[in-house]
Amino acid sequence: MNDRYNKWLNDNGISESDKEILKNMTEKEKEESFSSDLEFGTAGIRGLMGLGSNKMNKYTVGKATVGLANYLNKHHDNPSVVIAYDTRNNSSDYALDAALILNYYGIKTYLFKEYTSTPELSFAVKYLNCTSGIVITSSHNPKEYNGYKVYNNKGGQIVPPEDDLIIKEVNSLDNFESLKYAPKNNELFYITPDEVHESFVKENERAIINKELLDKYAKDIKVTYSSLHGVGIKTAKELLDKYKFNYNIVKEQCIYDGNFTTAPEPNPEYEKNYELGIKYAKENDSDIIILTDPDADRVGAMYKVNNEYKQINGNLIGALFANYILENKNITNNSYMIKSIVSTPLVSKMCEEKGIKCYEVLTGCKNIANKRNELIDKDYLFGFEESLGYMFNINVNDKNGFSSMLSFLEILCYCKSKDITLNDYIENIFKKYGYYKEETLSFVYSGLDGKDIINNYMNSFRNDTIKFSKKHTKKDYLNEENELHTNALKYVFEDNSWIMLRPSGTEPKIKVYLGVKCDSEVSSINELNELKSQIKKIVICPGITEIKHGAFIYLSSV
Repeated sequence: MNDRYNKWLNDNGISESDKEILKNMTEKEKEESFSSDLEFGTAGIRGLMGLGSNKMNKYTVGKATVGLANYLNKHHDNPSVVIAYDTRNNSSDYALDAALILNYYGIKTYLFKEYTSTPELSFAVKYLNCTSGIVITSSHNPKEYNGYKVYNNKGGQIVPPEDDLIIKEVNSLDNFESLKYAPKNNELFYITPDEVHESFVKENERAIINKELLDKYAKDIKVTYSSLHGVGIKTAKELLDKYKFNYNIVKEQCIYDGNFTTAPEPNPEYEKNYELGIKYAKENDSDIIILTDPDADRVGAMYKVNNEYKQINGNLIGALFANYILENKNITNNSYMIKSIVSTPLVSKMCEEKGIKCYEVLTGCKNIANKRNELIDKDYLFGFEESLGYMFNINVNDKNGFSSMLSFLEILCYCKSKDITLNDYIENIFKKYGYYKEETLSFVYSGLDGKDIINNYMNSFRNDTIKFSKKHTKKDYLNEENELHTNALKYVFEDNSWIMLRPSGTEPKIKVYLGVKCDSEVSSINELNELKSQIKKIVICPGITEIKHGAFIYLSSV
C-alpha cells in the first residue's frame, strides 16, 4: 500500500492539488485508496470513484485510455473511437478526458453531446465505422461507482485476443506522465452527429415482428415507465409516442440524477425499485411497469394480475421473448438462439421442440455477441442472460433495454388481439413445457478471508466433501477445453432440478443459481424453496450471520 501511495506522491503526472489531498489522507483512507491497483479487466475498469490506485478517477481512466490508444495505433490504420456516457457523477468528464487523450495520440473521436445509452454506443460503433467504442457507465451499481467499457469494431464488448493485447498495453504504463490531452478544438475531435440517434431509434423498431399488432392495439396497452434516473427516458418516450401507447412515466425517477435519489441501487431486478412505479401504474391502471437501468441496456418488468403487480424475473422474460419469436418468425434449419450457461433450460427446450440449436456461452452478453459473430452465416434469432440482458437480431451487438421494451409491448398487443392476459400467455407456456422456476442467490463474504472461504467451498463441492442427498450428475466447467472453460459447477438432479455455483473472479462473492421443473406451479414453488433451504444450510455455516440486502446475502463472521 505504501509503495503505491508514495509512487503517486512522486509521480509528475499527478497534479499538485491532488498531491495535497493525498498528503492529508488518514491511514485508513490510504488503505482504502491504495490497497491494490484498479485492474483493466476483460471489458475495461469499474470501481468506486475517488483518488487512489484502486479507484475510478481521471488518472486511472487516463491510463486505460493511453493503453487503448497504444493498442489501436499498433494494430489499426487511422483508428477512430466513438464515446458515450451515462448520467453518473463524473461520467461526462471522464468521457471528455478519454476523447482528448485519444486525440493527442492521433486518434479521431466522436463524443456524444448528451447522456447516451450503452446500446446506442454499440450501434454507433458500426454506424460510424469506428475501430472501437468507449462507454462511461457502471450500469446498475450504486452512485459511488463508475466504469469504463471498451467495444470492438463489431459493436460488442472486447473479447480475446483483443482484450489481452489492450490489457498488456495498459499494464505496461508505469506512471501517469503519458496522460497528455489535446485541446478541445483540435481537428480529430468530433461531436457525434444527430443522425446516429435517429437511426438508432429506427433500428430498435426492427425487433418488432408484427407492426400491424402495434398499429392496432398499442393505444389500448397501458404502460408505466421508469428510467431509474438514467439515460433511457429520451429513447423510451420516442418509441412509446411513435406507436401511441397509453403511458405515464415515474416522474421522480425520470429525472437525470447521478445520485439515484429515489433508487440508490438502481437495478431493475430489485423489487423495491418498483414501489414508485406501482403508485403511478395504479393511477394509470397500467398493464405493465417497465424499468430500464441507468445505462438502459437492461430491462425489468412487473405485470398486472388481479389488480396487483407481479414481478417477472429475467429467466421468464427471456423465455417469453424466445417463445414469441419461435411462434411468430420464419424458422429454418439455420436458425439458432444463444443463452448463458446459468440461464433457464426452458429456452433450450423450446428450441429443441422447433428443431433448432440453442448454443450456450459463459455469462456476459459479450459472449453472446462473440458467438453471434462466429455464426455470421447462420440465422440468429435471439440471445439472453438471466440478469435482464436481451439481444435481438438487429444491429446492436449488446443487450438492449429499448428493443426489449418494444418486444414486451408487442407480446401485450398480441395478447390483446387474442383476448388473453399476459398471465394467460405465461400459463400456456408452462402448460406446454412444464413449470420452470429459477432464482439466483449471491453470497458475499466480508473480511480478509472472504475469497479463501469461497475457494474452500468450491473445492469441497468439487471433491465431493460436500454432497447432495438426491441422485445427480455433476459438470465441472474447469474440465471444459473450449470457450466454456470457467470456475463453475453444475448439478442436475434426477427430478430435473439443478444448481450451479459460480464464484466471482474479483470479489469475495459466490453466485448460486437454482432451477426446478415441475408439473404445477405449487410444486415448482415448493421444490425451489427446498433447494434454497439446502444450499443455505451448506453455505451459511456456524459463526456466520445472514444479512439480506437486495438480491444479495451478505455473510460476515460473528
